[in-house]
Amino acid sequence: MHKRILTIFFTLFFSFIYTFNSNGQVTITGQRSAQQLVNRLVGYNVTVLNPKLRCASKHNGEFTTISSNLGLPGGIILATGTATTLAGSTGTVGQDSTSDGDTSLSALIGGTPTNDACILEFDFVPDIDTASLLKFDYVFGSEEYPGYTCSNFNDVFGFLISGPGYNPAVNIALVPGTNIPVAINSVNSGVASGGYSLSTCQAMGPGSPFPAYFVNNQIASPKTIVLPGFTTVLQASALVYPCDTYHMKLGVANASDHALQSAVFLKENSFSVDTVKLNLSGIIKSHDGYLVRGCTSGALEASRSQASAHKKKICLSFGGTVVNGVDYTFLADSIVIPPSATTASISINPLPSTAFRPGWDTLIIRRLNCCTKQPVDSIAIKIRDSLKMELLSIDTSMCGSSAMIPLHATGDSAFQYLWTPSALVSNPTDTQTIATITGPTTFTITASYKTCPSVSHSFTAVIEPNPNVSILPHDTSFCLADPYPIYATVEPSSFTQYHYQWSPTSSLDNPNSATPFFYTKLPGIYKYILTVNTPLGCTGSDSVTIETRPEPKLVNVTGNFIAKYGDVVQLHAEGATFYTWTPSRLLDYPIEANPKATALDSVTFQVIGTDQYGCRDTAYVHMDIDYHMYEFIPNAFTPNGDGHNDVFSVRHMKFQRLIEFRIFNRWGEEVYSSTDMNNGWDGTFKGVPQEAGVYHYLIRITTPDGGQRMYKGDVTLVR
Repeated sequence: MHKRILTIFFTLFFSFIYTFNSNGQVTITGQRSAQQLVNRLVGYNVTVLNPKLRCASKHNGEFTTISSNLGLPGGIILATGTATTLAGSTGTVGQDSTSDGDTSLSALIGGTPTNDACILEFDFVPDIDTASLLKFDYVFGSEEYPGYTCSNFNDVFGFLISGPGYNPAVNIALVPGTNIPVAINSVNSGVASGGYSLSTCQAMGPGSPFPAYFVNNQIASPKTIVLPGFTTVLQASALVYPCDTYHMKLGVANASDHALQSAVFLKENSFSVDTVKLNLSGIIKSHDGYLVRGCTSGALEASRSQASAHKKKICLSFGGTVVNGVDYTFLADSIVIPPSATTASISINPLPSTAFRPGWDTLIIRRLNCCTKQPVDSIAIKIRDSLKMELLSIDTSMCGSSAMIPLHATGDSAFQYLWTPSALVSNPTDTQTIATITGPTTFTITASYKTCPSVSHSFTAVIEPNPNVSILPHDTSFCLADPYPIYATVEPSSFTQYHYQWSPTSSLDNPNSATPFFYTKLPGIYKYILTVNTPLGCTGSDSVTIETRPEPKLVNVTGNFIAKYGDVVQLHAEGATFYTWTPSRLLDYPIEANPKATALDSVTFQVIGTDQYGCRDTAYVHMDIDYHMYEFIPNAFTPNGDGHNDVFSVRHMKFQRLIEFRIFNRWGEEVYSSTDMNNGWDGTFKGVPQEAGVYHYLIRITTPDGGQRMYKGDVTLVR
């Protein structure tokens, strides 16, 4: 279903930020209040009263643009859909909710029902002396473009002003130079869409349609607004009279249905009448601008944007912490810009003070609406008792035989400055410069300006020597004995206020002496740092390392242990530089810290550790042998000559000795006997293979520690 849209401009703020590409950006913040929208829309010489907003909560907003073809830097939005969805390069305007229309908008389109109205309305009083034009800039856009151009469903919007001379309300959203309302059919590409006739657009009035005021956003690059078409920046205006109260109604609405959304964008601060600005001149510009009592004066200048045949009266009031006619020469309550002129000014002359007051006073000049006496603008001036100049350099302590120090002060560029003593300063008339000192010096900077009393500030720089500390010898070593003296010298020796501090303080008889004695009963390496300071913190230091040489201490020595016979065991010792292990017969490398021992018999090893100075320590390690390694005796064998299990023998013999190995057949006859553990029974007796069956064995084995084990059992001969 097609819809008709009636638009009356509001002041809107977009709610969200959309960044699309590097060529364009639109930032929108939605859901604003009536007061927020009015604050963004209204500019100069207008006092707004009673702002009201009738609009779905998300259908208004504030916006800011960067490199957008919209043509407006920022302002407010009134829309029939969700305002934040207007920003973007693709998509359509969303509609989070629907709402009622507006009868005054319906009247503009012949009574067609409207929906989703977004209305901002308020009273305003122009601050003018004579009849002047109220002006504001706007852009209208719609999703009706381009599909419903020259259709019978002519979307339209309006700005309705009512008050003196406007009864009933008049729509001032007009095509420039005409009385034709801005609408889809009056501002478009000039080509009728679909099956519609161009005559429908032409019927809007002479010259319609007006493609010169249309932007085809479908071909825009970059595209920052989703609407397919919108107007160029247009200006609405209305003649208003001094001190009269007017009513402005800005709105937009869908016609007939809720589909296809439209929006109006109103330029920030453009809702103005005869722009007037206040400016200050003649003030000292630094430190936020100020005047000095009794010696400087300034001027308050009022200016309007263009000359007029009529005078312009600017109403003023004065406040702050000063009194008109007491703290400054009396000022009238208005400035009058003469006919055909654009500016006028008054002088501001602070009066001398009988008593000095630190800081400043403030004169606040408020521009008033001459009709309502409400403030519309203000400007503040500081009034000081003296020139404002600050010395940023502070009392400084410098170290060395000479030093270059920065001098820094701040003040107005119009002041004249002088540092003293000038001979020590590289550029004595600059606020930032360099001075060279060889001893304590007090520097003073003086600022002068016109007839004002000069202002001076001072600071002192003190220089003391950097202590040159030397400890000889730097490194030393000795055995534990009597106290050892440490000697330190400090240059220049002519300075007598040195403070000595050794760190750490342990084992020193006097840690605040240049020549303390060192003594300890504990061996080790001791590092001491001597720091020497002057009263102002100039510092020098040196260090010494003292090594006390005791006997080395063997640590982490292998403890007594039991090893299986024949195992190789890693021995270990730490704490010395050189090592000697004895007896050496069971060791691979007896002069290393970690030799390997072969467990063949029980023994006690001695390890002697020495350092580079020949000091020594001794430790002992006892090794016992575990002979519990059990033999393996098979229970069957197959003497068939295939090389597998052809011989019955005692296996896993290592350190054991075979003292008896006898085999008997089932009649008790001995068929084999041997004491050689490397041999076994091959299943023959006197060279004759024995028959398969069960045979009995008797085996006795002895170990190196003298122990014996006996095995009796049966073995099966398999053929």
